[in-house]
Parts: sequence; C-alpha cells; structure tokens
Amino acid sequence: MADSSQVSAGTIGPLSLVEYPHPALLRPAKPLVRIDEAVCDAVEQMFDIMYEAEGIGLAANQVALPYRLFIVNTSGRRGHGEELVFINPALSRPRGTAVQEEGCLSLPGLRMDVRRPEKIVVEAWSLEGEPIRLDLEGLLSRVVQHEFDHLDGKLFTDRLPEAAAIEARRTLETFREVFTGQVSRGELPGHDEIVSRLDRLEADRCKA
Repeated sequence: MADSSQVSAGTIGPLSLVEYPHPALLRPAKPLVRIDEAVCDAVEQMFDIMYEAEGIGLAANQVALPYRLFIVNTSGRRGHGEELVFINPALSRPRGTAVQEEGCLSLPGLRMDVRRPEKIVVEAWSLEGEPIRLDLEGLLSRVVQHEFDHLDGKLFTDRLPEAAAIEARRTLETFREVFTGQVSRGELPGHDEIVSRLDRLEADRCKA
C-alpha cells in the first residue's frame, strides 16, 4: 500500500492486497466519473495481484481503492480464459438459488458454503467506456455477485446462516488481532491515515 503522504493528487501508486478488517473492505465504494491512465494502471496491477494470489475475481476495495470496479477471470490464469473489467456495475433479475463454497483473497483460508441467486444480469462499463450487459449463470454469476458485494462493503461472511456465521466469527476475530498487531508495529498505516487516503482517491475520481 502506498503511504498517502507520498502520493500526489491524481496518482494512485502501487497497490497490494488487503485483508480483513482493513477499512477499505468495509467501506461502500463510489461510482467512478473519471477513467484516466492511473485507473488503467490500477486495473493492470489488480490482474497481477489476482493471478499471484491464485484468485478468479478481485474488487477495488481489496486493493484499498474506493471505486466501484472489479475484475474477473474464472480461469485464474494469465493468458487463459477471458479477462473482464466491470466499472460501476448494477445487478438485476436474480433467478433461482444455488449453494456453493466460496473463499476470499481478503479472508485467506476461510471457505464456507454461501447461498446466492443462480442467475443474474449485470450491466456495467468496460475500461474502454463501452457498455456491458451480460446474462450470467454458473461460476461467473457467483463470482460477479461476490465481487459486487465487496463494492457495497460486504463480505461473503455477511451472507452466512446463523450457525455458520458464529463459526466464521472466530476466524474473523483472529484476523482482527493480526491486523491490530500490524498497525501497532507500524507495518500498516493507522485507521485515520487509511481513511484519509481513501477520501483523497474518492475525491479525485468520484465527484464531478
């Protein structure tokens, strides 16, 4: 993560994956009103981070960016499958239900069954400014819904039934303890510094 004091206005800087309970994960993202070279570079970095972590989807919140943007490649491998970028997405027409195990790069090691609509329609914009409308089902539908939740500041653990949620809370508490320790040792910025950076990035590209 780039230190906000070292990043000038308009730039984004180097990105890295953040883990729960980083403030960016719990903060609803704002729609982008400006796509510039820095955003394009950020998307490239996001794909690099996703592949390195062996993921198949990654939301901007997960690299401490406050933008309604996520990427997907269900193959999880560079040069395979299709790289998709969704900017300012909207979901509609949920149909059916399906239960499948999910994990999250920001909650490493935690995997649990999650119930979601089986099919959905996603509308968004591409990085090139082209409209996207896809009627999804199967794995791609689930990944898109998972990443969309991130943009609303939600994690898959928020969708668990009560018994599973109680089990997950033990792991989440461990994540909190690790995060608090990293901040106290100066390995991560403090809360106010993180929020200040998010506010600045949001002001750069989310307010007309």
